[in-house]
Amino acid sequence: MNATPVTAHSAGHNRAGYSAQRLFFPAAALLAALGPWLLLGVPDHGQAVVDVPTHARSMLFGYVGALIAGYLGGRMAAARLAGLFGLWLAARCAELFPAEPLLVQALYAAFGLSLATLVVPRFSSARKWRNRLIVPVLAAITCFPVLLWAGGALGMDAYSALHALVLVITLLLFFMGGRFITPLLARAYADRGGRLPHRVQPVLEGTVMLLLLGAATLGLWGGDGRWTALLAGLAGLLVLVRLARWRLFLPDPRHADLKALGVGYLWLGLGLLAFSLSLAGALPLTASLHVITVGALGTLSSTVMLKAAQGSGQARAARYYAVIGLLLVACIARYAAGVSPAWRTTLLMLTASLWSLNFLLVAYHLVSADKIGNPRGRILSGQVRADGLTRRNAVPTCTNT
Repeated sequence: MNATPVTAHSAGHNRAGYSAQRLFFPAAALLAALGPWLLLGVPDHGQAVVDVPTHARSMLFGYVGALIAGYLGGRMAAARLAGLFGLWLAARCAELFPAEPLLVQALYAAFGLSLATLVVPRFSSARKWRNRLIVPVLAAITCFPVLLWAGGALGMDAYSALHALVLVITLLLFFMGGRFITPLLARAYADRGGRLPHRVQPVLEGTVMLLLLGAATLGLWGGDGRWTALLAGLAGLLVLVRLARWRLFLPDPRHADLKALGVGYLWLGLGLLAFSLSLAGALPLTASLHVITVGALGTLSSTVMLKAAQGSGQARAARYYAVIGLLLVACIARYAAGVSPAWRTTLLMLTASLWSLNFLLVAYHLVSADKIGNPRGRILSGQVRADGLTRRNAVPTCTNT
């Protein structure tokens, strides 16, 4: 990592226009808060609005799609932003009407293809193969509704395809989380008079990316579940090794954001191990997948959105500790719901309540912030002075790493 960081503008972020984060991050947080109740229904007052497959697609296509649009979309012309957000919002509304599946699929495809044309080219000039690999990963995630549609016509199992998508999203979380953690951790070590012993860890990073890509491919095409389990399990172990080598959990309370990112990364490794064991029949599959989606995705995405809200001081630290605590209990409760049938309903309601509370708080901080910044752009340009980053610690863009 000896390349000189470049500004967000030179990395392809047009300063003119409107920030995608101002729309997509609050919308993503509100969707996350509402999502469980559309599936579970309000206790004692109503039936579920959506079924399980629709809930899964809403979270994986809708929530993750909004995160990608907000995190990588940058600034764009008002018409393009309105069109992209309009497609996203229309798809969420159409999900409430299961009698119109073609409309839902068309909106999924339109949003996914529009998002792909926006974010995928921004990684096209990467030189290192690990960064270039993000191009097909982003393309697969954003265009997955189209792939799922085509796969359904060919007889592909929809649940296996969604499980493969979770693995691809896990790959993106692993890669982007590492790029987000490393500069913050380097500065934390510098504040203590030390030096981060292991930064990107390129061999380990590349190995995990290939393992997850292989596991997703095998799962997508119905390969032997034992091989998928092996690859996902090895990836999970290496994620934990990377986290251990970072020695991330520092005692300094000023680095609450870093601790939250570390907890999310920990959930990522544990979730992959649980998923691997579930394919081997040792653990329940759906509960294991929720370790990734509730624990890893929930914690990492909440932390990134909170950083966009640019909080400061003790209040900011409290927000990150709230994310850690709420989603820790939510993740444990959701897993327990999969292994405790007698308490399933109670545990699901507890999970939904804690998850929703977390994202309502995130949404509140986003909409009440004086200015929603771009954490990616500020890190890339070395301008995150509030977080202690300097140009020396900044992460280069994929064009020069």
